[in-house]
Amino acid sequence: MTLSLAARLTAAITAVVVVLTLGSALLLGLSLRSRVETEMVSSLAQDKVRWESLKEQEVRVASELARVAAAHPAFAQELSRASPGRAVAGLLAEQRAVLGVDLLALTSADGRLVAATREGNLSGLDKVVRQKGQVLLPGEGAPLLAAAEPLKLDGTLVGYLVVGSDVGAEALGRLGAGSEQLEALLRVGPRLVAQSVHAVTAPALLASATAGASADGSAVAVGDATLHLSRVEVGEGLELVLARGAAAEWARTRSTLVRILGVGLLVALLAGASIFLVVRRMMAPLHALTTAAARVVAENDFSGRLQLHHSTDEIGQLARSFGDMMERLRAVLLALRGSARELEATALELATSASDQNLAVTRQAAALHQTQIAARQLQESSRAAAQRATGVLREAEKAGAVGQAGESAVAGSVGGLTHIRTQVERISSTVSELRQRTRQVGDITGTVKDLADQSNVLALNAAIEAARSGEAGRAFAVVARQMRSLADQSATATSRVQSILGDIGRAISEAVKTSEGGSREVEGGLDQARAAGESLRALAMLIQNNSESVKSIADMVSQQDAGIAELFAALSDLVRLADETVERVATSAVAAARLTTASHEVTTIVEQYRL
Repeated sequence: MTLSLAARLTAAITAVVVVLTLGSALLLGLSLRSRVETEMVSSLAQDKVRWESLKEQEVRVASELARVAAAHPAFAQELSRASPGRAVAGLLAEQRAVLGVDLLALTSADGRLVAATREGNLSGLDKVVRQKGQVLLPGEGAPLLAAAEPLKLDGTLVGYLVVGSDVGAEALGRLGAGSEQLEALLRVGPRLVAQSVHAVTAPALLASATAGASADGSAVAVGDATLHLSRVEVGEGLELVLARGAAAEWARTRSTLVRILGVGLLVALLAGASIFLVVRRMMAPLHALTTAAARVVAENDFSGRLQLHHSTDEIGQLARSFGDMMERLRAVLLALRGSARELEATALELATSASDQNLAVTRQAAALHQTQIAARQLQESSRAAAQRATGVLREAEKAGAVGQAGESAVAGSVGGLTHIRTQVERISSTVSELRQRTRQVGDITGTVKDLADQSNVLALNAAIEAARSGEAGRAFAVVARQMRSLADQSATATSRVQSILGDIGRAISEAVKTSEGGSREVEGGLDQARAAGESLRALAMLIQNNSESVKSIADMVSQQDAGIAELFAALSDLVRLADETVERVATSAVAAARLTTASHEVTTIVEQYRL
């Protein structure tokens, strides 16, 4: 069985909490053990300090009482006698009762015992007298803490007054007041002199203390209990044995550890349940995210929505980000599907348009080829017109020369009227020939006008074809307009030439009439000859003007020929562009077909997803 991520995380974190709890309990147990040992040693050290304080207090009290008692002159007087009497014993007993002490003793100046309120030997009395000791050990009873005060009579040392208090169970009781765990006894070697025990028996404690010299504060077994012992040298062989048991501390320690373990396990269970709920709540967006991702991968389904419960942590942010990503992918796929469909329709329209455009461009290319042929014919006609205009120009130059000769003849007729008839006849024949030449020029101008009309028609056809060609025929339209303008200029010049030739014809007719009348009226006089000379001069001017007009016509025809050549070159470029356009349109048709295939493939891919 496969556990969920929430269960695995809960188990792992609970195990960590349990391990940490056990580890903490173990470390706490070790720490408490060390603390108990340290507290035992510290407590014994404090017990030693309290004992030393109690001892010093007893010694100070004994010293004060000894000083008070030594102020009584009877003691010094009794010691000053050679043999003190029985009155000394009564005095000591009386003062002991007054002072409330356990021992009053008198010694000589050399420290020899003279009298005492207690019978028997007082070991250590000499050290007390010499201020080198504070403990007295009587043969029987409790040991004493004593202090000595010198007795003087008239400034002479006569002896010492020794005051002592028992150090017994009462003192040990005061030492252990407030602590039932302290075990204390006073011993002199193996002899027990005082005791204050609770958990163990005094003999067992004494046996353990007498058995060996263990380190201060070390643990020893006393019966069924384990105690920590400490020894204090009181003096003169008297030793204070202090012991403290750790049973109560260990019981409290075990109870504390059990409580800690119980609380730890309870906390682990509560933490596991809380962690499971928290992890389950935290994993809810991840579960929804996993389900949505599996649905997208397995079914290509982008139509679902992530159901989030206002999770604001990183997993919730990841789930929301994934949801936003799905929405954006869905929007992208929807847009891609719509774009693919529009692209497919556009590609079909583009393919149809490319086919129609290919057909139209092919027709335009055919029309341009026909126009190029017509332009070539127009160019040949223009060259022929230019050649004929050149011939007319030469004839006009000849007519000018004839006019100049006639003018010279008239001038000669002014000098010699005798030759007028002959000259008039020659003028008549020349004018007749001029009429014929003028008629020839008229025919030529008619031809030029016909050429201009044909050029105008061709220019009109070229403009129509340029309009059909659209942008590709724009340059051709410019050439057509230029050609039409040249045709209009040629027609205008031709009309002018015809008008001039009409004038020339009428002038020639008048000249003929004048010549005929002049032959009859030669004798009319010199004035008429001069008038004829003026007419011939005017005729010469007209012929000159005619020559210039014919020259202008020739120049215009040459310009027309050049324009037609440019028109032919432009048509050639248009034909080349039309051929290239046909090729590009064919390429566009192939690209449109490929675009249609690609858009169909994109549509097929997008249709695989449910949106």
